[in-house]
Order: sequence, then structure tokens, then C-alpha cells
Amino acid sequence: MRIIRYLLWAVMVAFICIPKPLHARDLQPAVIEGRIISGETGEPLERVHVFLSGTTRGTITNEAGRFRLARVSPGAYRLAISRIGYARTSLDILVREGETITVDRRLQPVVYEMDPVYVEDLDDEWERDMERFTRLFIGETKWADSVEITNPEVLRFETKWWGMRFSAEALAPLEIENRALGYRITFFLDDFRHSGHVTRWDGEPLFEEMTAESTEQAERWEENREEAFYGSMRHLMLALIHDRVNAEGFILIEQDRGIRGSFSRRSRRASANRLISPDDDQTFFDLDFSGRLEVTYTEAPEDRYYLRWAREFGRAPAGSQTSYMDLNIRPVTIDHNGSILQTYGTTVHGYFSFRRVAVLTPREYLPEELEPSLQISAAD
Repeated sequence: MRIIRYLLWAVMVAFICIPKPLHARDLQPAVIEGRIISGETGEPLERVHVFLSGTTRGTITNEAGRFRLARVSPGAYRLAISRIGYARTSLDILVREGETITVDRRLQPVVYEMDPVYVEDLDDEWERDMERFTRLFIGETKWADSVEITNPEVLRFETKWWGMRFSAEALAPLEIENRALGYRITFFLDDFRHSGHVTRWDGEPLFEEMTAESTEQAERWEENREEAFYGSMRHLMLALIHDRVNAEGFILIEQDRGIRGSFSRRSRRASANRLISPDDDQTFFDLDFSGRLEVTYTEAPEDRYYLRWAREFGRAPAGSQTSYMDLNIRPVTIDHNGSILQTYGTTVHGYFSFRRVAVLTPREYLPEELEPSLQISAAD
């Protein structure tokens, strides 16, 4: 192959300036395996759900309590372990190229009690809180009406400070159907808080692809998934990692932080080389900047639903989508899949904030033309 490259060197020179695709560097997949036993008896636990949060990758333990997840792309993951009657546990793991990670855990028995009065007597106040939670969590995009939480009765809400602070607790995993993107999501909600204009949540979603009823529906789902991906935070992170910011349609501007936390008019164009630096094997990357990052995605216009969400009724949709990003931790770590490792590492405003669970795709999803050529035949 090296000899051939030398012979074709003159031809290849013409292509040196072509940007690399987002999947330019394929990494060897890893394996996560282990055994789950009862913390009370020491006996192996069968049919324990083990999955990688935010993905479609999950399995259950066998009669010996063992599990195996193969073909895991290198990156940072939260491994969730759950079985009815036992306390759910999770751990953050860093998966590097080609390695095998062994995870053995003991699950402790637990009894969850749901207030029967609360479930059976959902009053007007609960209905109002549920509507508010749906707007904040599912979002207000054009697909929001196609997304349904099918077990809303497991949710409890708390409001403080005359409605300025709003929180939610889920007594069981949320079961969500996204009929716009074709996913069922089991969402283990660990934390949900809204204060002022900032909404934050943490949890462990497991995606399952729905079965299309027709070719037309399957094609529509794929079109919607592509639209959800392009211009997203994950799209931006991948563009930064592979130095394709301009090629992918992003314009980045650094705004300097001024007095008392405000942002001055001083700004400068930002490049990937300025913002991001890789580790030795380019599996993890540090993203760092001091002020606020303005992100403009030029390949798609604003949606009219965005203007309604932003309460900007006096103008027409702009021809591009503008977002803003602040770092709460410096630097934040990004993995090879374009996911940010720290749960609350960033705060986003503008279009990124508008995009919520209704446009959420699994972290292994990429549009067809960007899909990694990571193919192996090993069985799980």
C-alpha cells in the first residue's frame, strides 16, 4: 500500500486540501463485560438491565449474572444497571480503543412505594405542573406534539419562590414515545430543576428504535433524525474534533467576559485549533475558552417555533440558527463521539437551549453520509 501511495503521490496532492469527513479516523471497538450479584445473598442476578446511557446499546444478564456489551466505540459513558426490586446503580467509565473493561457489581434490594392517593387523584395543580414540565423537558419544537410520556403519573413536582424554582422527581423510569423520530426512550430521570431562565436535568436514557409501519414512515423518520442532528451541539463537537467547523456550516465567535459577568462587544473569530486540544490517542479532547462562545449554524434557518419559544413575535425567522455557550468547568472533556463528559459542564442559550428531548437522538447516531466505517463481526 505504501508503494502505491508513492506512485500516486502526484494525484493525491490535488486532494490534500479537501476537509476530512467526520469519521476520518476509525477506532478499534472495545468490550464491556461483567457480573451482577445480589448484595444481600451473593447469588447471581438474572435479567438485570445493563446499558450505556444515551445509546441503543443494552443487554440483560444471563442466569449466571453475566453480561457482555461488544462493539463499543471509544468514549466516555455512563453505564446504568437496573432491575426491579433493587436499587439502580450507575458508574462513569472511560472506554479506550480496543480494551476490555470488566465491571462487577452488587445490587442492594430496595422497596419503592408510590403514594396511591397521588397517582389516583391527579388534581388541577398537578395537571398544570405536568404541562410546564412537558414544555421544559420535551420542548416546544415542531415535533413536541409527536412526543408523549406514556406514564406521566410517576412524576411529582415541587414549586418554590412563587414559581421561579420548579423541580420534578420520577418515581419510576419515564417511558417516552417519539413518533417524529421513531424512538422509544426509557429515561431514568435523576435530577430536574428549573430556575429563572435555566433548565437542567440529568438522567440515563436508553433508546429503542420503533418499527416503521411503512417505507414512507421509515424514510420520514430518517429525514427527521438527520434534521435533528445537523446544527446540534453534538454536530458542533464533532466538527471541532475533526477541524471541520467551516465545512459543516458553523461560524464561531469568542466574546470576552466584561465587568460583573457581562459580555463585552470585543469578539474574535474562533477556530478549532484555538478551542480544542486532543489527548495522545485522540480519544478525548479538552474544550476551553474564557468568555462566551457564539455559535451560528448557517445551513438551516430558524424554525418559526423557535420564535414562539423565545417570545420574539415581532420578526421573521432568521436564515441561520444562533446559540451561545458558557463553560461552567474549564476545560470540559469531549469524547470521540462528540459527547461532553461533565454533566453540567456547559450552559447553553439560544437555539441550543431550544433543542430538548423532542430532538434527542442516540449518541451513536450519525446521518448516513457521516456514519463511521466501524464494522466487526464479533458476537455479543
